Amino acid sequence: MKSKKELRQEFKMKRCWLSKQEEERLNRDLLLQFQKIDLTAVKFMHVFLPIEKYHEPDTYSIINYVNEFFSNIVLVVSRSNFSDYSMQHYILDSQTVFEKNEWGILEPVSGEEVSPLLIDFIIVPLLAFDLDGHRVGYGKGFYDRFFALCAAEAQRVGLSFFDPIERIADRNEHDVMLTKAITPYHIYSFV
Repeated sequence: MKSKKELRQEFKMKRCWLSKQEEERLNRDLLLQFQKIDLTAVKFMHVFLPIEKYHEPDTYSIINYVNEFFSNIVLVVSRSNFSDYSMQHYILDSQTVFEKNEWGILEPVSGEEVSPLLIDFIIVPLLAFDLDGHRVGYGKGFYDRFFALCAAEAQRVGLSFFDPIERIADRNEHDVMLTKAITPYHIYSFV
């Protein structure tokens, strides 16, 4: 078993080692798996915008898919506050204006704010996850704080290019588990 710190380092490198062609194929296959998820009851879907330099999964294809086939779903994106590791959530629409923050993350400048309690489906960035639904993020706790503000029944769906590891060594009681994880080859359910 490896610690979160070890897994962060390992999976950052694994993503960097992917060729452009491999990354494009994995993103296409992730979208195909995502399209198998039943979204009919979803009202507010939070989606992260990928940090290209970290080779995160392409969520723009998911955004386009949802906009085309589920126009009733309100898409939501976040702005991060690095002083207290909190996030503010805004409706994503054609009027949304973005800027890159100091970490290179594209964020909304302003817009109509959405309460975390309304968000019922959250697409979660991660570096690795285990067979029990625990995840390794970037280590700042933004998403764990966000999850604590959401309704208990909100779906927390991780996206990963890679299969789960058996177990994260240093998981703890503050970690909020995923309800699902999607890889290019499989959808894992944890509830």
